[in-house]
Amino acid sequence: MYKVFAWISVVLLFYNFSLLPSRRILKRYKGAQKFLIFGSKLHRFTGILLLITGAIHGYLALGTITLHTGWLLWSGVLLLFIYYLLRKRLKRRWLILHRFTDFFVVAWFFVHFFFPWLF
Repeated sequence: MYKVFAWISVVLLFYNFSLLPSRRILKRYKGAQKFLIFGSKLHRFTGILLLITGAIHGYLALGTITLHTGWLLWSGVLLLFIYYLLRKRLKRRWLILHRFTDFFVVAWFFVHFFFPWLF
């Protein structure tokens, strides 16, 4: 069952990450505005769902919470959510931090996927 939650998390992670390049590409097309608005609203919910499915996947796979490449990946996703919650206090910096951390999270996903027991 943990593999099901793993693949749900993978889909959610890459959907959320794909919004930035999609937005950059689709800004040039007039008909794409509805998709961009819908994608932004859906992004909040898919981010929360990613936190939940990632936590369930980790707990089902390991049976406990321990320092692991997956835990670091999940912590990065949690950090992205914290940036979102603090967006009013951080002002414009939150988006820069969010995007920078997003690239770190995607990179760490590949570490977790190929080398889950790195340490």
